[in-house]
Amino acid sequence: MKPLNSELQKCIDDCNACITAARICLDQHLGEPDMKKCHQFCLDCIALCIACVQLLASQSDYSKRLCAICADLCKACADECAKFDSEVCQQCAEKCYACAESCKKMAA
Repeated sequence: MKPLNSELQKCIDDCNACITAARICLDQHLGEPDMKKCHQFCLDCIALCIACVQLLASQSDYSKRLCAICADLCKACADECAKFDSEVCQQCAEKCYACAESCKKMAA
C-alpha cells in the first residue's frame, strides 16, 4: 500500500474532527426535543465519517463514492446545526462544512 498523500490525510483529519464535533454536539443536547433533526444528523455523520476514515485509510476503490455521500450528509448536518445558537452546534457546523469540502474534493 502506498503512503497517504496530503489531500487524503486532510480528508481523514477533517472526518475525524467532524466525528468529534458531532459527538460533542450530540452529548451536549441529547434529549432536547427541538433538536431531534440535529441529533439524527449528528448520529448519521458519526457513522458515515467513521466508515469514510476506514475506507480512505485503506485507500479503497469505494472511498470516492462514499466520500460523495459523506459530503452531502455533512453539509446537511452543518446546515441544521448552524440554525442553533449553541457554541457546540456552531463548532459542529464548522467542522461538518470543512469535512464536506474535503470529501467533495476526494469524490471528484
